[in-house]
This record gives sequence, structure tokens and C-alpha cells, in this order.
Amino acid sequence: ELFAQAPIKEYPGVAVETVSDSSRYFVLRIQDDNGRSAFIGVGFGDRGDAFDFNVALQDHFKWVKQENELSKSAQLGDSGPKLDLGFKEGQTITLNIG
Repeated sequence: ELFAQAPIKEYPGVAVETVSDSSRYFVLRIQDDNGRSAFIGVGFGDRGDAFDFNVALQDHFKWVKQENELSKSAQLGDSGPKLDLGFKEGQTITLNIG
């Protein structure tokens, strides 16, 4: 049975915050189904693990941002001018190799 959850909408944000005087500790805001919330501390014994946690959150939200931008650009279509790099009728090109 689920006791509480920590929905993370953005990072950094109110759901996960780093502790100002340590790179190994984080504060999580957890919520229950009734909307009540509490703050708990999470600490990593190894700095590498804390670094990996931090980077994983950053990479995830970077990916989410890129996916949102791609879907927006796909919905809008190519609204910019088209660049025609093809040869026009009768147009020639000369190459001097040597």
C-alpha cells in the first residue's frame, strides 16, 4: 500500500532540493493521497551516488524538455521559408581541379 509519493514536475524545484552545505544530501517533499505533505531528508553515503542521482534528474528533465520542443515544432510544422539549393534550369557549375 502506498504511504506517500514525491511527484517531481521539474528539477530543481520544490519536490527535490539540494542541501546548501552538502553535496550528498537532498530534501524531498512527499505527499499522501489526501494532499498532506511533509519534508524528508535523503542522504547518500558516497558522493558518487549523490552525483549520479543529481545527474539522472537533470538528464531526465533535459530529455523531457527536448521531447516537448520536438512535439511543439512537429505540431507547428515548418513555418520558416524554404531554402532551395537545387540548380535552376540552364544553370551550370564549373570545377577546376588541379
